[in-house]
Amino acid sequence: MYKVCFADDEPIIFKVLNALVDWAGIGFQIAGTATDGVEAFSLYEKEKPDLIIIDIKMPLMDGLSCVKQIREKDKKVKIVLLTASDSFESAQEALNLGANGYLLKPVSRDSINKIVSKITAELNREASRAQEGAAGSEEQLLEKDLQRLYGASMNSGESTAGLCDSRLLRGNYGLIDISFRRDIQQQPGDAETLSNTFSAYIRKAGVQIHAHFVSVNNRIIYAVSPLKEDALLFFQDCHSCISQDLDYSLYLLQETGGNKSPQALCGSLKANRIHSFYHSENKGYPFLCGIKEEYGPLPINEIKNILSGALQDFNIAGVTEFLQRIFSGAGKELRSPGQLQGFCYNMIMQLKIHMKELGLVQSAEELDKIGIERFLAIESADALFSYTRHIIERYLEDLEKREEFSGNKSIVLKANAYAAENYGDPLLSLESAADYVGLSKNYFIRLYGKETGISFWTYITGLRMERAKLLLRSTQLSMTDICAQIGYDDVSYFSRKFKLEVGMSPRKYREGKEMA
Repeated sequence: MYKVCFADDEPIIFKVLNALVDWAGIGFQIAGTATDGVEAFSLYEKEKPDLIIIDIKMPLMDGLSCVKQIREKDKKVKIVLLTASDSFESAQEALNLGANGYLLKPVSRDSINKIVSKITAELNREASRAQEGAAGSEEQLLEKDLQRLYGASMNSGESTAGLCDSRLLRGNYGLIDISFRRDIQQQPGDAETLSNTFSAYIRKAGVQIHAHFVSVNNRIIYAVSPLKEDALLFFQDCHSCISQDLDYSLYLLQETGGNKSPQALCGSLKANRIHSFYHSENKGYPFLCGIKEEYGPLPINEIKNILSGALQDFNIAGVTEFLQRIFSGAGKELRSPGQLQGFCYNMIMQLKIHMKELGLVQSAEELDKIGIERFLAIESADALFSYTRHIIERYLEDLEKREEFSGNKSIVLKANAYAAENYGDPLLSLESAADYVGLSKNYFIRLYGKETGISFWTYITGLRMERAKLLLRSTQLSMTDICAQIGYDDVSYFSRKFKLEVGMSPRKYREGKEMA
């Protein structure tokens, strides 16, 4: 078990780092945290961690000075620097201090997992060399290889380099991976009892056990003789031999050697964890899963249209059907749980943004804050589906109950959504908007003005000007191109309109001469 310590003067960072990496799952214990450099150095001397993640800027003694002191005492400890500066100088400074890498704030899940998996691989290789130097038995060395494989499979990064010389690939074994849906280390003797139970079960299939590894929480992995057809049939027919009170999933890999790469071996072991996420009802039923290529992203581009329709018509059923389709496809393909969790979080955030854009809430503070950490902590697809659907339904039902969004307001909302989708079309007209909401042109003009206090064209102009300001600030597009994007075909007219609405010409606005 490796030790990791965090040091940062913003305690919220500790929660972020803890949420983004499954530390216990990859064999790390969080040994402590510190909020300044002096405390960080004291924590290092007390715990002697294997890995320290430390912020560059901290009170009393900054991170750089702390790292210098640690390096004077210890050349082996792995150090990752946190910095808010995305520059070559920051990276160079980190390397000059003997750091093993640096992370840019705000820390992303991919970036931290990539660097942690690299460091884990280095620690595993160092531990393996030390163990081999101690002339360990073949069983012990094979058990260490199982541990390295487990650590690599728990990361989304590229920690497979340490598996290149693995006995699992050099020899030819079968793998049996048992994933429990509870912590098997909670009670003394639990893990040993379960290990003995499953070892006896495996031997009944006529399979020889060469080594096994028990993880820190909920996995037992066996390296066994290659699994022949009769053994597979035994596991298929006799999965009920084990007590049905145990909630577990059983994954079988027939052979580890042959033409398999370290990446394929690592990917195969991820299958059980992913399978358990999607099939929480599968108690003990064994399965085999081929190694598949990574699938592309989930269809995030569909989210906006689905939510737009739901907000216009309060169509809760439509959102539920969309979610069911996404979850069904992800489950069949055994997509990464993190990918589905990120999709659901994105869906909630897009709903919030869309509600604010359409004027359904006055400020972001009216909406609950839902952090990505809550989504990442959900351990099954069923629970994730229920949680996501509950949040979306709650927002839509609350809107539906609001008296001000009934009747004529829903027509205005529908017209605003139509304008937001089509303001870049030079053919956009009152007639097309009225036809979209199902009213005559004259009645639509009167109703919209009465309900909003402005004309529909004023609303469209506002959308166009906001888009023009964004393009002027963030791109070097020509005025002609900007006009084409926001629905104008006359640059002179656009310039006059922009000056009238904003108070300065587009050219001055682009130069940054905004009014105070």
